[in-house]
Amino acid sequence: MVLTENGEIDTSTVIPLIDGGTEGFKGNARVIYPRMSACIDCTLDLFPPQVNYPLCTIAHTPRLPEHCVEYVKVIQWTEEGPFNGASLDADDPEHVDWVLQKASERAQSF
Repeated sequence: MVLTENGEIDTSTVIPLIDGGTEGFKGNARVIYPRMSACIDCTLDLFPPQVNYPLCTIAHTPRLPEHCVEYVKVIQWTEEGPFNGASLDADDPEHVDWVLQKASERAQSF
């Protein structure tokens, strides 16, 4: 980014930042122009808070598919330690398939 003699931004030299992970897998993206638009930190309060479920709900009375998935992520993953005890990686298709299979099995039991 280059400033002109007046101290103004030469817009032809601005390199935009494209943030493609703004809201997870919801398919949203935004473009941030340095010194021209709000930065990432300035807009964090605009995003909805992360959803958390009470442990008693996901362990004993799951009512939604999300409860079964959360149970597998929080409890079964740590108890069973699949993939040689690796941390859950939501970008790894094998991990996602494992979670899906276990969540489906849990849903069938209720």
